[in-house]
Amino acid sequence: MEDSAKWTDCPTAPSLRNLTDGGFGALAETQLPAVQELTRAHIESFDQAVTDGLSRLVQSIPPLEFSFRNDRVSLAFAEAAIFPPAVAKGSVCKEMRVFPAECRGRRCSYRGKLVVREIHGYTRKLSHHLYIYIAG
Repeated sequence: MEDSAKWTDCPTAPSLRNLTDGGFGALAETQLPAVQELTRAHIESFDQAVTDGLSRLVQSIPPLEFSFRNDRVSLAFAEAAIFPPAVAKGSVCKEMRVFPAECRGRRCSYRGKLVVREIHGYTRKLSHHLYIYIAG
């Protein structure tokens, strides 16, 4: 086939034909394998970061130790967790979960709470556990 023959059937102006089709926006029963492969790395990377990656990060932070009034104080992170996004407390709703499309439509954040369990101890006292809400 000649190269110039490939370009003879091109549209001359933009068209909204695909957007006004009745099936626009409806997902097929199965997605295209190429699309699944395209997004797989992003999804797996996110899942790894909020599970195993977060716990490894917390374990890699060394404890902070210092002296205060003749006591040795130690502060350390024990664990961290990111909770799924949810509707704010006090809101009237049937569903507490929040979805990304809803947040885009409402122009709000799709964020969950980051909770860290911190351990602090003194030389003469037992260790204490404290849950800290960092974000969300």
